Amino acid sequence: MAMRGIGKKRANQTARARRRPGRPGGAGHTEAVREALLRAARELFAQRDFRAVSVRGIAARAKVNPALVHYHFGDKRGLYRAMLQQTLGPVLQRAQAFSESGSEPDLRELVGNIMRVLAQEPWVPRLIVREVLAEEGAFRDIFAREFAAKGGGRLPAILARERERGVVRQDLDLTLTALSIMSMTLFPFVAQPVVEQVFGLRIDDAFARRLAEHTVRLLFEGAGPRPRGGKRK
Repeated sequence: MAMRGIGKKRANQTARARRRPGRPGGAGHTEAVREALLRAARELFAQRDFRAVSVRGIAARAKVNPALVHYHFGDKRGLYRAMLQQTLGPVLQRAQAFSESGSEPDLRELVGNIMRVLAQEPWVPRLIVREVLAEEGAFRDIFAREFAAKGGGRLPAILARERERGVVRQDLDLTLTALSIMSMTLFPFVAQPVVEQVFGLRIDDAFARRLAEHTVRLLFEGAGPRPRGGKRK
């Protein structure tokens, strides 16, 4: 019996030694677990700021072991970054393609994509207000470097290509034009409670499509009356 106990103990020690560092045992290392953690993080970060949300709280919401947060993302900050990347990544990749590829940029598509994400993921505008714009925002530098610079930061290059095509006027300051586009694109969603109360608008997918079309038309046609016979040039 004693020898059997020693053999079992050695087998357990060997199994633990073979296990990768930081990797909890069991069958929890699946994409489903990772998605559950991201979903739980979105729900909690939409309600509270970064410092008020704990790893244990996220794991409890996802119904998994807290060690899995560290295994999949390293730490809470890594999970936060992955959460943003999952949501904003496709839009940023499209912006990069427009600014670098030989294809014609499509500002209507780009602006529409950004607005649809903001309408479908209302936690993103709240995150921007709480963690980026606030004086002690925990993610200001990361958001500016890894997301804003790759999205809005590429707009001047996209506008430069539009200028070459004759779509954008030669006398426009492209940096200020990019800033104007970012302002018109983001503000209605960042200020959603005020916008809905003051203007009686409902911020949803239909609104995002309507606003994207309006923003592009306002940019390229202006607010003045059209000349007789058609659109502004």
